[in-house]
Amino acid sequence: MDILRYIEENYRNGSLSEAASLLHYDFYWLSHEIKNRTGKTYTEHLQEKRLSQAAFLLKNTSLPVEDIANAIGYENKSYFHRIFSAKYGMTPKKYRSQ
Repeated sequence: MDILRYIEENYRNGSLSEAASLLHYDFYWLSHEIKNRTGKTYTEHLQEKRLSQAAFLLKNTSLPVEDIANAIGYENKSYFHRIFSAKYGMTPKKYRSQ
């Protein structure tokens, strides 16, 4: 699906409304279709991509955690820590050290 490619390429700043406009789909229809076809919402896909990119950067770079959060599209550091910990069961710093 084109929307998954859009997320892959625009995970940092992309939005569902921008994707709908670029792909010439109605916003609500596209939102509904994503959920129907994949079982996940646009936001869930976006968050999954961002967090997997964060994990990659934590393992393969020495960038500070705050810079990684910003690089993947999260300006709120505490929110990033909360959702990262929820997905991986540990803080970004601990993930990096393992």
